[in-house]
Amino acid sequence: MPICQVCKKREATVFLTQIINGKKTDMYMCRQCAGEGYKIDLNTLISGLLGLSWGDEEIGTATQVACDRCGMTVEEFNRTGKMGCSHCYDVFREPMKVLLKRIQGNTRHQGKVPESYAAAHAAELEVEKLQRELRECIRVENYERAAEIRDRIRQLQSRRGGRQ
Repeated sequence: MPICQVCKKREATVFLTQIINGKKTDMYMCRQCAGEGYKIDLNTLISGLLGLSWGDEEIGTATQVACDRCGMTVEEFNRTGKMGCSHCYDVFREPMKVLLKRIQGNTRHQGKVPESYAAAHAAELEVEKLQRELRECIRVENYERAAEIRDRIRQLQSRRGGRQ
């Protein structure tokens, strides 16, 4: 195992590779030295690993957007990984969706649901799917199928107590 290149005393357990202006630098450090001098921003790390940047064509001119309450820019959010105020979530909604979709593959929760809520959640997702299908059937003027879907939606909603 190599020795820490910073303190030259302890065993190196952290391997850091930096690429700055196209120049690659490798460093071996012990846990203490790595913790003292090299704070790694998680947002920057993830963005770097996935090759993401706010300048991608999918995000468009997002770098020019700023929050009208606190002045936070997309560039600042990308650098810090934090929002400036609660209004930033509305201002940066679309850039965040693009980033989340690229990192996680989706912008909707797909994880586990509490068992007591599972049936209601499944019905809710089914209604949403049927509503999309209903809109498509109406768009293509398939009214027979649209009526079947409408009836199925009503049936599911009546089981849930009519909530929408």
